[in-house]
Amino acid sequence: MRRIGVLYNPLSESSIRISHELTGWLHGRGLSVWRGVSHEGREEPSALDDLELLVALGGDGTVLRAAHLAIAKGGNIPVLPVALGHLSFMSELQPEELYEGIATLLDGGGWHDERSLIAATIMCDERPPQHVLALNEVIVGRGDINRVVHVDVEIYNTSLTTYVADGVIVASATGSTAYALSAGGPVVDPRSRALTLVPLAAHLTNIPSLVLHEDATISLHVRSRHPALFASDGRATIALHAGDTVEVRRTDQTMTFARVHPPSAFYAGLAKRLRREP
Repeated sequence: MRRIGVLYNPLSESSIRISHELTGWLHGRGLSVWRGVSHEGREEPSALDDLELLVALGGDGTVLRAAHLAIAKGGNIPVLPVALGHLSFMSELQPEELYEGIATLLDGGGWHDERSLIAATIMCDERPPQHVLALNEVIVGRGDINRVVHVDVEIYNTSLTTYVADGVIVASATGSTAYALSAGGPVVDPRSRALTLVPLAAHLTNIPSLVLHEDATISLHVRSRHPALFASDGRATIALHAGDTVEVRRTDQTMTFARVHPPSAFYAGLAKRLRREP
């Protein structure tokens, strides 16, 4: 490797400190380094040109921001997540493993973990279709704190049910341990290409959370007269109204995590993370 990126969380003192220390260590090994925060990478994407690795120092939010920077560059930059957050389901290295882990990757070790992405198309009468990529999930949810939304769900153009709920989540396998998990969804092996459908606080429904085939197409039709919102990966929302539709499917585009530990590490640490142990 010749050029590495270091993404840090500007609100975390430990992330800022470690990013400085890591940058110095990498320079000492003769590597070129981009060090920055996510908005700098979005505003000047050319700064990420030729990166062969992007180290994300933070929790799952920082990892998501790093992933979206990589996705914007075609998904060709592997992201190495370093756990500095509370849950860090997507993390690969603990801080004490950082230098040994990166040295392993620099010496040609480790492996690449490709993750499926979700493609959503938002169709509203008043606007051209909008296309969004997500790593974790897309959500059609309520726009008013006191009002549920009515969402008709179709899978393969076949009616499934109408949820009267706070919202409906469609999550990737990676996202199964994020918002979907807190809503009662199942944990899916993150390397799976399956999708999950999870209602948020649904009222009197007999359709629970579902694990869907990787080729499933899901249509979410807003039927409520109350305002609704679309969101993806916790990013900026889009207002929805009655008659608007969000179509969701897995896309062939992927993003890549750089890994040092074997795939079994996900299961080895799963119970501990679910218990939120330090």
